[in-house]
Amino acid sequence: MRTAWVLLALLSLATAARADVPLGRLPEQVIPSAYRLDLDVDPAQPRFNGHAEIDAVLAQPSTVIYLHGNGLRVKNARIRAGAKSYQARYSLVDPLGVARLDLSGAAPAGPITLYFDYSGELRHTPDGLYHAKVGGAWYAWTQMEAIDARRVFPGFDEPRFKTPFSITVRAPKGAKVFANAPEIGVSHSGSTTVHRFAATKPLPTYLVALGVGPFDVVETSVPPNAVRPDPLPFRVIATRGQSARMRFAATEGPRLLGMLEGYFGTPYPYEKLDFLASTLQGGAMENAGLIIFADSLILLDPDAPLRQLRAFAEASAHEMAHQWFGDLVTPTWWTDLWLNESFAQWMGKKIANRWRPDLGIAAQELDAAFDAMDIDALGAGRPIHQEINRNSEISSTFDAITYNKGAQVLSMFEAYLGSETFAKGVRLHLSRHRYGSATADDFFQALGDAADNPKVVPAMRTFTDQTGVPMVSVREETQGIELAQARYRPLGVEAGAAQRWLIPMCLERGATRSCILLETAAQTIAPLGAPGGALMPDAGAAGYYRFRFDGPGWDRLLSETDQLSGPEAMAVADNLWADFAAGGIGFDRVIAGARALAGNPERLAATRLGYRFKGLADTMLSEQQRSGYRALMESIYGPPLAALGSDLTTGAYAGDPAPRAALRQSLLQLVALEARDSALRARLAAAAKSNLDGDAHALDPGFRLVALQVAAQDGDAAFLIRLKDALQKSSDPLFKYDASVAIGSVDNPALAEAALQIATSQGLESSFATRIVYVLSGHPGSREPTTAYIENNLPRVLGLFPPGWWPSIVRMFDGFCDPDAAAKVEGFFTPRLKELGGGELQIAKTTEQIRVCAALKNARGSEIAAAFAH
Repeated sequence: MRTAWVLLALLSLATAARADVPLGRLPEQVIPSAYRLDLDVDPAQPRFNGHAEIDAVLAQPSTVIYLHGNGLRVKNARIRAGAKSYQARYSLVDPLGVARLDLSGAAPAGPITLYFDYSGELRHTPDGLYHAKVGGAWYAWTQMEAIDARRVFPGFDEPRFKTPFSITVRAPKGAKVFANAPEIGVSHSGSTTVHRFAATKPLPTYLVALGVGPFDVVETSVPPNAVRPDPLPFRVIATRGQSARMRFAATEGPRLLGMLEGYFGTPYPYEKLDFLASTLQGGAMENAGLIIFADSLILLDPDAPLRQLRAFAEASAHEMAHQWFGDLVTPTWWTDLWLNESFAQWMGKKIANRWRPDLGIAAQELDAAFDAMDIDALGAGRPIHQEINRNSEISSTFDAITYNKGAQVLSMFEAYLGSETFAKGVRLHLSRHRYGSATADDFFQALGDAADNPKVVPAMRTFTDQTGVPMVSVREETQGIELAQARYRPLGVEAGAAQRWLIPMCLERGATRSCILLETAAQTIAPLGAPGGALMPDAGAAGYYRFRFDGPGWDRLLSETDQLSGPEAMAVADNLWADFAAGGIGFDRVIAGARALAGNPERLAATRLGYRFKGLADTMLSEQQRSGYRALMESIYGPPLAALGSDLTTGAYAGDPAPRAALRQSLLQLVALEARDSALRARLAAAAKSNLDGDAHALDPGFRLVALQVAAQDGDAAFLIRLKDALQKSSDPLFKYDASVAIGSVDNPALAEAALQIATSQGLESSFATRIVYVLSGHPGSREPTTAYIENNLPRVLGLFPPGWWPSIVRMFDGFCDPDAAAKVEGFFTPRLKELGGGELQIAKTTEQIRVCAALKNARGSEIAAAFAH
């Protein structure tokens, strides 16, 4: 039945497509003002039924209206204008969900109401309205961003259109229903319960949300505070049996929200807030009043490991920050998505770090920014502020440039302007566009007005409107410090036109700091502090730029890393590597840097260069060279781990402060997985198996992920099946996550084949299947069989992922390291762009990453191999 329907839809596309079909923004023809949705949802069924009414204004008389709908079977469509009704023929005219209404007559300009009766598919991947069976019961959730609201109801699926939504849901008796707004009425009709919800505040379609099923609920409230005089209803909602794990979020979520209200200086802008856990969701979604999370993010045991605490805080604060920045004030179009996500990323980590500064969340933000710089350094990049003209381009904006480059640029300008001035600009922007839409220009204007500084806006534009990372060369001379800026280009990235940034820089030597705006290609500033000490060109590591010294400058800085803050030590590690990767300093200095930093108390400073070495091992080293690599990793990271201890049993280090515990866990991961310390691996594998047998004391939750990875790598196919069975039987979301990562962590072809069979087996949830395949593609021993499987079974692999993710599948090929592989990736995916629904940028980035790796290997491979051999 479904196959026949798909064929009919394709025929409809072929006959209905016209040159004037809007493949990006809809024409300024219809402006919606309110939606009324009546949905009949039984999560156990494959489809749902819907009735939609949309009040709107028609700009001019017309017989044709373009709107959105995807995968909907529209049984009846009509339009009422005044007292007259017009029948309409609905047809899909673009596979990304552009639809066309042909009216029986010309509707006049003015107020109209559109009526639709239709049905839609309950999806098995998290897009649109999707469902899953958990513990014998069926549940349904929604994921509308970016362009999947059109899978749930016909409408005008663009962020600029903000309207109230009045929603009614008919669900099986016994199911609970949650939506953006409070429930205002319940009635019963046979085996069905009708749930009515209050009209929402104005929302774009992508923020509409639902949850349907026999959920457990923990109810509490956010206490009154200086900006909100009344308690705010707050609930945590999850599948049955999770009540104990919901308590943590019910306690700490309100604390985080109160901190956000304090920063914004205004109350939370909606009537209530629910956290809803989903078993299929990837990450989290900021739906107004009903945030939906991957269940492992908000369902925590009392002994939750540090990584889960960090993830809870970052995700919760990020999505709640969106309630103001994104929900209250929404980008007018996807071109300005960067501001929405950059701000939430920056704000979320700021508040999460304030909540638990001992978790190292500020360092995590910086770590992500360095990774974004690697992507931004490619020639095939995109600016933060990227013009989006077609629906197929929208998915490319959900990347590290949007989230992590944008967040670091905001951090840099906050440091430059001062936190109070920056906060004033944020509040001004929100007050000017409350419950409306705005552009990045509007935000820039608010910041400029708050700072009363005419250079703020042009300076920010140099970072948002052009690609690339500035590289500042630093040279100390008698007359002062010479600074010169150019674009950072690693080996393999071709030179382009000269670029210039207005770079807010703070330099520091000891207790002396100097902050400037580097506006020209070269500039000399006065000597800083007492001569002889090390100079730090990015004080506080707040900048979005890289720096380099001559050799002696690096040596002085490396000799004083113990005097730097954790983030500054991370910046030293990243910039040392960047200088090497661009053809600068020798690999011996990078190794010296790794040794100097391995004892740093900040875990990400201690291990960042170790993960750079891992990148070399995963992409360009032969098996013989990996032996030397493992010995080097043992020599660098084994001693600091030994000093901290590696007792794997539960609670062995219960008295340790969080930074020390986090450092131990990070070092243990490098020594076990990269140095391949045989004694440690044997202990980890034994502890993992004992833990699976039910011995909770054998393995502390902080070590469980690495223990399962080691056990999977050193085990056999039967152990992978055992992990899969344990995953499917468990009710612990974090264990399920860990087990799926472990299955994907195998690193030889035979086990990779077994893992792929598990990933594509009947009954495994899509979230676990996609994670297994992604992780497999990152290991050198499993990369070839995994990518070969994707090439030979592309439609099957695509079926594991939501369609919005399809273009990103190309990234699973970025671990190769020779030009022939780049050409092969290009040759395979380019003819399939239509099948993927886009992906030109992803192909360009992936193939360039492969060529950059090949260029580094060609230029410095013998130097690297010699270092590992010694």
